[in-house]
Amino acid sequence: MEKRKGSPGRSFIGKLAIASVLAALGFAIFGITLFHLIPAHIYESWFKETVRGRTGFAVESASFDTAFPLAFRLEGVKVFDPSGMELAAVDWLEAGFNPMGLLSGLRVDIEGEASGGRVSGSARAGLFGSSFDLDARGVGFDALPALGKAGVRLDGAFDAVMTVSMEGGCPKGTLKARGLEFRDAVLSFRGFPLPIGTVEEAGLSAVFAGCGMRLDGLWVESSELSARLKGSVKFAAPLPASPVDMTLELVPSEAMLKKEYLLSLLAPYKKSANFYSIPVKGTIGSFSSAF
Repeated sequence: MEKRKGSPGRSFIGKLAIASVLAALGFAIFGITLFHLIPAHIYESWFKETVRGRTGFAVESASFDTAFPLAFRLEGVKVFDPSGMELAAVDWLEAGFNPMGLLSGLRVDIEGEASGGRVSGSARAGLFGSSFDLDARGVGFDALPALGKAGVRLDGAFDAVMTVSMEGGCPKGTLKARGLEFRDAVLSFRGFPLPIGTVEEAGLSAVFAGCGMRLDGLWVESSELSARLKGSVKFAAPLPASPVDMTLELVPSEAMLKKEYLLSLLAPYKKSANFYSIPVKGTIGSFSSAF
């Protein structure tokens, strides 16, 4: 008996499928090879200029290298404002292209470590917009040197979640943070430290909308003082030029009210026996409050 031969059509489809897989594999290998053949300093220059051009902030790193398969790894990352003030620091950061996201656009996954905590997230860019998600867990407050420059020193760590998408060229989303593991805290006013005792709670809640940010509250609750900063930021280009219109509210405890020498500095902003309201205006790059 003669053996029945396979269908020519099926044979052709099978060969075409194998050829397609081999071609895709070859293209992937070629792309990865080409990616690593380009010197890392070229990527580094492009990255830094892109960030500076779009935000006005400068990014510096102790090292900048490519990582397998299609990623960048930065060590000792620091972010500075236009005046040269350090805003944030990250121990290491790795950003890699995720091929699974190519069907919907470009996707970059982010992993890193900052002051003993972990940072992860992703950035997406496609035909219908872009988005950015970030999750920070157990990051020490010393990863944010800008707090110290603003007169706030918190010894502890925090968790934070940010979800932002771009709509019509403006961000829309939320940012929430919660402090934990507090050990000490100091709030400075006119360069004079106001010890605020044992911190019981600290957090932040903000909403991005209308080409700006509404800060529902950046607060610190302690045994000596309750402090809350709230208001709005209208985004501008470059970002450090964005105008700020906020208010710092302070409610001293009964124990602190007895320390008149400390509260005398706040006398111009006293609204009631135990409530002070201080206007904070200027820009993101340079706060100037009515102190």
